[in-house]
Amino acid sequence: MVSQKSFQMTAASATAGAVTLGASGAATGAMTGGLAGAVAGLPLALFTFGLSIPAVAAVGGAAGLVLGTAAGATTGFLGGGAAGYCVYQKKDEIRRAVSSTYIKASSGAELIKGGEIKSAEYAKDVVVAAKGRVERADTGDTAENTDRDRSCTTPTSSASGGVALD
Repeated sequence: MVSQKSFQMTAASATAGAVTLGASGAATGAMTGGLAGAVAGLPLALFTFGLSIPAVAAVGGAAGLVLGTAAGATTGFLGGGAAGYCVYQKKDEIRRAVSSTYIKASSGAELIKGGEIKSAEYAKDVVVAAKGRVERADTGDTAENTDRDRSCTTPTSSASGGVALD
């Protein structure tokens, strides 16, 4: 039985759950027990000149530590063991789901990458075309004038920044 992978996975998960939740339970129990102990020591403070508050808080904290550790470790052991067993039983389905998700994410990334390249090429073409229009405007030529014989027409400038119009 110990050599079975399902047993090993269940035992490892149960141990990890017990350690994790046991430590959390211990911290929570110590804080809660200490606070409850301090509150319980308040009525006796008049008779002990206030020394009962830290003394009873320490007792409450120790009790909370023990009870919190026991409750957390038990819960972690059972929960971790159950989770480990279920994950081991469904490992093939989980592997297929992760693989499918990875493939979908990769194809989506390739699609986005292809769109980025097309967008960059389009932006480059727009910039080159705009630069050409600005250069032609500086020389007084228009796109229509570059297709025609330049000696036949005389460009006129407009009021909008000296752009040549026919």
